[in-house]
Amino acid sequence: MQGMSSKTSASLSRAVILAARARCAMSEGASLEKALEAACRGAGAAERAAAQALLYGATRRHMLVQFILGRLVDRAPEAMVRFIVLVALSELIETPEKSYVICNEAVKAVKTVNPRAAGFANAIVRRFLRERETLLAAALRRDEVRLNAPSWWIAKLRADLGREEADAMLALAQQRPPLTVRVNRRRTTVGDWCAAAREAGLRTAPLGDFPGALTPEAVQVLDPVPVEALAGFGEGLVSVQDAGAQLAAHFLAPRAGERILDACAAPGGKTAHLLELADCRVTALEIDPVRTRRIHENLRRLGLQAEVFTADAGDAAQQPRWCREAFDAVLLDAPCTASGIVRRHPDVVFSRRPSDIASLALQQNQLLETLWPLVKFGGRLLYVVCSVFKEEGQAQIEAFLSRHPEAGLKALCAGGPEMATLAARQDDGVRTAASIAGIARVHDGFFYAMLCKRPLRH
Repeated sequence: MQGMSSKTSASLSRAVILAARARCAMSEGASLEKALEAACRGAGAAERAAAQALLYGATRRHMLVQFILGRLVDRAPEAMVRFIVLVALSELIETPEKSYVICNEAVKAVKTVNPRAAGFANAIVRRFLRERETLLAAALRRDEVRLNAPSWWIAKLRADLGREEADAMLALAQQRPPLTVRVNRRRTTVGDWCAAAREAGLRTAPLGDFPGALTPEAVQVLDPVPVEALAGFGEGLVSVQDAGAQLAAHFLAPRAGERILDACAAPGGKTAHLLELADCRVTALEIDPVRTRRIHENLRRLGLQAEVFTADAGDAAQQPRWCREAFDAVLLDAPCTASGIVRRHPDVVFSRRPSDIASLALQQNQLLETLWPLVKFGGRLLYVVCSVFKEEGQAQIEAFLSRHPEAGLKALCAGGPEMATLAARQDDGVRTAASIAGIARVHDGFFYAMLCKRPLRH
């Protein structure tokens, strides 16, 4: 990360402690986001930003720093001291030119939590600096370390994607993801918003200008800034949304007057995008009441309206609360392993277990079976997961079609005929491939499939 030299000594050592505290919580089962939120409760914005940068970096180099620490010590120190050292090792790997500052701040952080361990921590980081090249060379000979993932995850990706693409995706996951926004076409244009961003000192790259454009509203912001600092964010001119996720609304192609269900809607990005594209009526469901509030907040900021319910889309008994008649279209962004968005959620590869794939596939199947009866004849259901595992994508849809003769698979198109250059097609479904060279590197990995309901002939 790049915050080590730009903050005061006190704030740096504090950020290291916050990142180590979050990393400790993650080792006990907390997700990165929840661990960071808990660790930074009461911290200032600058401290939180610095801690977040440190934490993401340490997680993207988790296997590497664990390997190195194992070579430097015979017995691991107490948890907080260990995680402070791991955060420091991560920073020393990324920014060796700042080694003096990083070592000093790590030792100061250790003194804060356990003064007696300061000498021990100092010896570890100084030894790493002396043996850096030898340690890194030994570490990177191991696939798990080089690709920063457990062996089962690597094997699964290679089996589903092929070795070359799987390894490229895992390498990409160790880099910072691009900051991509969706311009609210009801309030401004891409050109006007980019001009406003430039006036605010931000460089932008409208993705619609590239050959094989993704979606016309997608713009990459080349200067990472806090979301609130984006030009017009508070006024609803833009929303942060990965370019691959922006495909959902264009694939579904909402039309004026249609009733559309967004079945797993939080935080509301796809709900809002549908409403930005057409004067449709959207019902948004979310099982988590805290995340339901996020949908309301996003809609208010964007000046949009939808019917929003806290409800389990997979529970048919709850349908009378929010379903009065069948829908023209259903968007099912189903819970999944998130194997396609690891660069945004680098803890995913360590929090998942092999059994999660099958259990999530069962949940996806239940959602499909529960929601399919709510689609009108002649209507459509867009199935999407932010996963590249076959059980959650292609195999899930093939099994559904085998059970439902009234269901057909419709070819997807968005962004013109060049879309084929950005996606690996699986029959008529589309798996966006974040690891393919070129423009596809700007978006994450998703699987999309459009199911259409047709009357059966007797």
